[in-house]
Amino acid sequence: MVRHKLLVLCGAAAVLALAACGAGAAGSSAASVQSAPTRAGVGAQAPADSAAKAPASGSAPSSTAPGTTVPGTTVPEGPRVQRNATIVLQVADGRFDRALDDVIAVAEAAGGYISGQNAQSSDQGQPLRSGQVTFQVPADRFESVVNGMRGKGTAQSVVISGTDVSQQYVDFQARLRNAEAQRDAVLALMQQARSVNDTIQIQNQLGQITGQIEQLKGQIDFLDHSTAFATVAVTIREAAAAPPRDDWGLQTATSQALHNITIVLAGLILVLGTAAPLLVAAGIAFWVGRLAWRRFGTRSLRA
Repeated sequence: MVRHKLLVLCGAAAVLALAACGAGAAGSSAASVQSAPTRAGVGAQAPADSAAKAPASGSAPSSTAPGTTVPGTTVPEGPRVQRNATIVLQVADGRFDRALDDVIAVAEAAGGYISGQNAQSSDQGQPLRSGQVTFQVPADRFESVVNGMRGKGTAQSVVISGTDVSQQYVDFQARLRNAEAQRDAVLALMQQARSVNDTIQIQNQLGQITGQIEQLKGQIDFLDHSTAFATVAVTIREAAAAPPRDDWGLQTATSQALHNITIVLAGLILVLGTAAPLLVAAGIAFWVGRLAWRRFGTRSLRA
């Protein structure tokens, strides 16, 4: 009898699942029609998550300024967009630390935080430094943060992109409601179990449903965070100092002349260093020969 009820309740849960999925699909279509598609690209901004809906009839209009969130209040429903920005800044040699502090100050002033960073030195014989810092900033201040960071150096590139996850969010919510309905049905059936075997079967099914519920809640929490906070990755690079100008060419000519003189001196030193042993040997031989001539040559002439 209990198994028969279990089969009946499972069938009812399946019907509820199909109904919830249909409602979720309808809600997803409505959400996708109401929200304009997001275009990725430089300068293209997606709609903010915290954009409030129009007040319902009979309700007092909100006094909160657009783009702000009052602590303790719920964020209004609306299009959910994951925003990302990649900025490459070039600064003068020796100003890496200053630029890094300025960029961090902009993010912290907007209520953001650092989610990752790395720095490295150049391997080209110059003490140039470069590094990347990744921030999580509130989505409603995304545009102001990007504009503020662009002014902390020479912007080499700025890439802004967005992904609309509104349909995925609605689908997860529909699946969560369906899973919770299945869980409630199984819990009600557990109260009627009369044998250990029936209890074990119901607990196994309840464990699977509970795992699905926890997974769906985690996915919904991830979408909540990824749409409430935007990701901004800033790369800072030091530029090598520019060489001094030489409009008349005097400095270049002087440098070239000194270079040529150095080459000539180096050649002479090389020749002298190579020939020095030979010259010393020749000098010693000449001195010995002359000494021998004085001794023996003079005697032979006298004889």
